[in-house]
Amino acid sequence: MNRLNSCCLCALLLVLFWSGCGEEEHRSSAAAAAQRGILLFGNNAEPQSLDPHKATAVADGKIISSLLEGLVRPSARESGAVHPGMAESWERNDDATEWRFHLREAFWSDGQPVTSYDFAYAFHRLLHPAFGGRYAEMLYALRGARAYNRGEIAWEDVQGVSTPDARTLLLRFENPTPHLLQMLLHYTWFPVPAHRVEELGGMLDRRSLWTDPEKWVGNGAYLLQERRMNDYLAVVPNPHYWRASEVRNRGIRFLPIVNGYTETRMFFGGKLHITNNVPPEMMEMARARAPREFCRDPYYCTIFYRLNTTRKPLDDVRVRRALSLAIDREALVSRVVHGAGKAAYGFTPPTGEYSTLEQTTAGMTQSEREAEARRLLADAGFPGGAGFPTLELMTTSRDVQRVMGECIQAMWKRVLGVQVEIRACEWTAYKAAQQNGEYDISSSSWSGDYADPATFVELWRSGAGNNCTGWGSSAFDAALDAANACSSRVERMRKFAEAEQEMLRGCPIIPLYWSERTYLRSSHVTGGWYPLLLDQHPLDAVELRQNPFAEP
Repeated sequence: MNRLNSCCLCALLLVLFWSGCGEEEHRSSAAAAAQRGILLFGNNAEPQSLDPHKATAVADGKIISSLLEGLVRPSARESGAVHPGMAESWERNDDATEWRFHLREAFWSDGQPVTSYDFAYAFHRLLHPAFGGRYAEMLYALRGARAYNRGEIAWEDVQGVSTPDARTLLLRFENPTPHLLQMLLHYTWFPVPAHRVEELGGMLDRRSLWTDPEKWVGNGAYLLQERRMNDYLAVVPNPHYWRASEVRNRGIRFLPIVNGYTETRMFFGGKLHITNNVPPEMMEMARARAPREFCRDPYYCTIFYRLNTTRKPLDDVRVRRALSLAIDREALVSRVVHGAGKAAYGFTPPTGEYSTLEQTTAGMTQSEREAEARRLLADAGFPGGAGFPTLELMTTSRDVQRVMGECIQAMWKRVLGVQVEIRACEWTAYKAAQQNGEYDISSSSWSGDYADPATFVELWRSGAGNNCTGWGSSAFDAALDAANACSSRVERMRKFAEAEQEMLRGCPIIPLYWSERTYLRSSHVTGGWYPLLLDQHPLDAVELRQNPFAEP
């Protein structure tokens, strides 16, 4: 389809879209949901798992964080800030290698007490070599955790976790861990109800039914009430939650809506209070139609392509670098995502204390980058793309990924003379193929699990569960270890930047852009929602009002 026809079709779709959004439907549906106090939340995809030791997707994590609570909980107002959760207090030694947490009196939803043993059980389960937890690396900072996960020592020899009594949890770390409280916000550090998991199959049963609604036991603000596959997942307030009186709504419905057009239409039809995103092509119209409801927030997130380095010709770093250099990122950001991001030449989003760029070609113009790309491809034995096999780019079914793929597909053809086909997959099949290495190039994104560059750079450690590229480097792993051993935060940032440079030279990925969060938030949401860099919104703080303009 040529560009003119594509633009005409897009315009027609948007006309049909807006004409279908009746104001009466908007008023009645949105008001009814708000009147009942039920938050309607667009959550992007059907969750893979509600088990915190099996989940890896952002959509899963948002639900899990409403059902379970860790030692600390996030602030609704301030990025990176924490409040006491299951731990009512804590202290650490001078070099942050030892932390002692004092648990409050709290209960699981079946009335059983939450204890330090539940936390130790959860850490043991995630790290168990036979369990296969893909996020086990999140706990590697614990003393002995990596060795245990690799089957080198027994759990009894892990010195990082101890339980002096039912209300005390002692954590010891291999290196200084001053950023631990931010790490603890991630669901991999949450407890699981040991008594219920054991009752329904035991620690190593990956098919356990304990996460089914009728079996669920949790310690978070909400209880799992109902799950209708590809329709919605409903949660209701947990009366046993220690802050039950402070939960600001009567429940949440998480709606798994992958298609951005569908989600935006549902919002303007009064079917949602908060969307997951606004498609780039619709941002200007959404902003014009609902300027008070359109949101654009900073986000600790990178959009990139994974390259399967175990497959030819992607096993050649010259080919990988050529593919990366041939992409005009500035054009990609302006044409595809309409400015909702910034061109990325490194992987970790820059902050005030951390930044890195791919140094080998830093400062080149785009034409110089393209010339270098052609030279590298010729050196690899494919001058002008001659003899280069057709590769496959795997994406999800989201429209923005398809459009971005088509744009990059054209760039590779023009600059390098290579052919790449696009394969769009539904979410479950996409995740399975990526994790099993059944792809050539995979459209990917990574949002920070906590406010520290480690959550990005550690992703590429050799054999890491979310690496999924087949790439590994002993030099990179050593650089990571050196960064983690630093007690000075400034030196730690410098070492992480050096490690990232080593990864970028190996080019197992192609950074594309650092994303922003663009979404719609109904005026019925009257409190408890603020811009947060990690998008870790405590949904129990969200307040709804049928008439958003009435006096509180």
